[in-house]
Amino acid sequence: MSDLLNTTPIEKTKVTLVDVLDKVLEKGAVINGDMVIRVADVDLVFLGLRLILTSVSKAEELSGESFSDPDKELTPEDKEYIKKLQKEIRKAEENIPTLIDLGSPKKTEQGLAKLILSLVELIRRLMEKEAFRRVKKGTLSPAEVQKLGLSLKAVKKKMKEVQAIFGIEDEELNLDLGPLGDLM
Repeated sequence: MSDLLNTTPIEKTKVTLVDVLDKVLEKGAVINGDMVIRVADVDLVFLGLRLILTSVSKAEELSGESFSDPDKELTPEDKEYIKKLQKEIRKAEENIPTLIDLGSPKKTEQGLAKLILSLVELIRRLMEKEAFRRVKKGTLSPAEVQKLGLSLKAVKKKMKEVQAIFGIEDEELNLDLGPLGDLM
């Protein structure tokens, strides 16, 4: 009894929806289900569902196969894509200060933008975590790493641009999900 009183209380760790979804992707999930569609008590259609949801890095680990070629060289299409991403990032960076001075948008538009940006940020963070795992495992080519990094950076810059338009700060994208905790 005295041991119970002397132990430190369990610390509440803050777990966000991004953390939970990332853990599901990192570990994988299997969903099995069967469904029969019947009309007038007569079975007509059987639908069997076998779904595996996991990150590519986990799928590579489980299958022992690599879905990419880490030795792949940059193709002319890769170089063009990278140039396009770099141009988009510069454009977004240039527009942010200009867009802030345009005035304040309507509250409803801001709320809608906040919701959409929150979902995009959630997806971006999940993709970023998986990208980090794949880069860390060394299964991506330098071209894929560069394209992936620039793509994630371009999405982040574009989000900053839209945030500037609607006057939304980074911390406002972390929605309170009530009993589920924070979104991110």
